[in-house]
Amino acid sequence: MSNAAIQFDTNGYLANNMRIQRVSNLLFIETAIRPKGDDNMSIQTAIANPTTFHAGSIDWMEVPANGQCVFTLAAKEALFHDGDDADFVYEVIDGLIAAHSLLCDGRRQIMGFYHPGDIIGMSHDGKHHTSCSAVGRTRVRSIPRSMLLRAAKDRPELSEKLLNCMTNQLYGMQNHFVVLGRKCAQEKLASFILTLARRYAAEDAESVTFRLQMTRMDIADYLGMTIETVSRTLTKLRLSGVVEMLDTLTVHVPDMFELGQVAEHDDEGW
Repeated sequence: MSNAAIQFDTNGYLANNMRIQRVSNLLFIETAIRPKGDDNMSIQTAIANPTTFHAGSIDWMEVPANGQCVFTLAAKEALFHDGDDADFVYEVIDGLIAAHSLLCDGRRQIMGFYHPGDIIGMSHDGKHHTSCSAVGRTRVRSIPRSMLLRAAKDRPELSEKLLNCMTNQLYGMQNHFVVLGRKCAQEKLASFILTLARRYAAEDAESVTFRLQMTRMDIADYLGMTIETVSRTLTKLRLSGVVEMLDTLTVHVPDMFELGQVAEHDDEGW
């Protein structure tokens, strides 16, 4: 038995006679199906909600409210450019931000994706050294860098949180260097999906379903691959059963451990 294709409209809401229900941090999709011999039957798929997972890294109540500003970026709209003054620090509230650089021949390298709760814009010399733009419609909170540093000086617990944020980002960059430099295409894509799965999955979860916010081209520019290689490798992962695509953007990982094995080992036999 196969369930009906899950489709979203341009705002990310379900279409085609499907009902959406929010329970805690999950979105439950109920789809009406009529398999042969049954009058009516429904299945439910739980999709992790990216706007609520892993948010709130910083308690902004610790920072003077008069310096904070929340605004919305349209898809592909720039948050800042390489070389701009780093006068503000930003937190992603919902949506997704991509940090990227352009090579002299026009090729783009995405350095990282910033999800809800992530902090962007900390600089050692007062300048931005990458460009950041919204992948889709994204809400961002800004706070003057000088105000944040003053608040951190007065509140050691805030300094500790900022240090933890920066340390986590540094760890992520180091891991990404290994992915780019030493892994083959299937290991790269499996590692990327595994990183997202761990972000959205509940603790100790064996499986997870989540919705990609980035395009195949975004993934290719992040992993140093062509879009054709991303599509071909994703098809291979899907045919092997390591991942399932419920639609073009909704990913189901049935076994986190198995995906982790693929991410660490190039085995042409799987």
